[in-house]
Amino acid sequence: MTVNKFKFNISTKDPTIMLGFGTTFDEAGREDLIKVYEDDVVRQLVNPTKDFEVTRFRHAPLFDNSDESPEIFYQFNFYDSYNNTWPTSLPATFPNQPSPFGFNFEGYTNRELAENTSDLLKTFFKLDFHDSPVKTVQKFYMSNLLSPVTGTRLPLCAIDADCRNLATAPLPAEWGDLNMNVPDPPVFDSSGLITIVDTSRNVPIPRFQFDMDNRSIGYFFYWLKESTYLNINTFFMSAKFFNGRDGRVTRFTNVLPTSLPNPTSFDPALNMYYKLILDKNNFTYWIEDLLGNRVGTNTTPIEFWEYINPI
Repeated sequence: MTVNKFKFNISTKDPTIMLGFGTTFDEAGREDLIKVYEDDVVRQLVNPTKDFEVTRFRHAPLFDNSDESPEIFYQFNFYDSYNNTWPTSLPATFPNQPSPFGFNFEGYTNRELAENTSDLLKTFFKLDFHDSPVKTVQKFYMSNLLSPVTGTRLPLCAIDADCRNLATAPLPAEWGDLNMNVPDPPVFDSSGLITIVDTSRNVPIPRFQFDMDNRSIGYFFYWLKESTYLNINTFFMSAKFFNGRDGRVTRFTNVLPTSLPNPTSFDPALNMYYKLILDKNNFTYWIEDLLGNRVGTNTTPIEFWEYINPI
C-alpha cells in the first residue's frame, strides 16, 4: 500500500533523521487489559502475604474512666427443678448449713467441687463468638472455654454437701435426689487418727471474676490486628455448659427464662446473645446486651440463665 511508503530528502548539511512513530498500536486498550489480567493471575498464583498477626485486646476502661483496666464478671444461673427457680443468692458459708447452689444442680456435691474431681476437670462453659445472632446466616469464628475450677470460691461445708454432721433442722427431701445427703467417709488429719471437725472447703461456684494480672485467659480477647483480611469489629456471644460427668449440654438465655413471652417459641437472636465490640485503635473491647447497655462490670455482670424447655 502507498500509505506505507515514505520518501525522505536528505540534505548533506544535516544527515540526521528523527522518526516520531508511536509505539502503542492498541488504541482500544486491549493489550493493557491483557497485562492487567496477567498481573492478577500471577498475584493469585504466588499467594501474596496476608497479615494474620493476632493481638491482645484488654477490657476497655469504664465509661466514667473510674478504672482504666476494670475486671470482667460472668455469672451463670442454673435451674433448681425442685423450686422452679434460678437461685442467685449465695449459699450460707461455713459453719452454717448451705443450700444447693450452682453446680449442685448439675449433680456435683460440694466435696467433689472442692476436690476438683476428674469429672469436674472435664466440665466447662463454652462461649461461642459469631458475626451475627441469626443462625441462618451467622458464621462461627472462635470459642473461649471457662473451667469451673477457675470460678469464684466460697468456704462451704464440704465433708457432706448437706452438712449432716452440723445440721440441726430436718434436711430437705429433695437433697437426696441431688446425691447430697449420702454420708461421706470421715476426714482425718495427717496422722490418720483424729477426725477433722472443720469441714470448710473452698467450693467453686458458677461465677467468674477475671482481672488483667492474675487470670489472663478469661480477661483478654485475641483477634486479628489488621482488618485487611477480615474486617469484623463486632461479635455475638452465646454460652453452653458441657457436663463432664454425664455429657449433657446446657444452653443459656440472656434473660430470665420466665420473662420470655413464649418459653417454647422465642427468637434466639434476641434472647441468647451478648455483643462484644472491638476498638482496634486502643486494642480494647467491651460487652453490651442487645439494647446497647454495657455489661461485664461488678454491678452488672454478663449473666446467663439455664434454658429448660418446658415441653
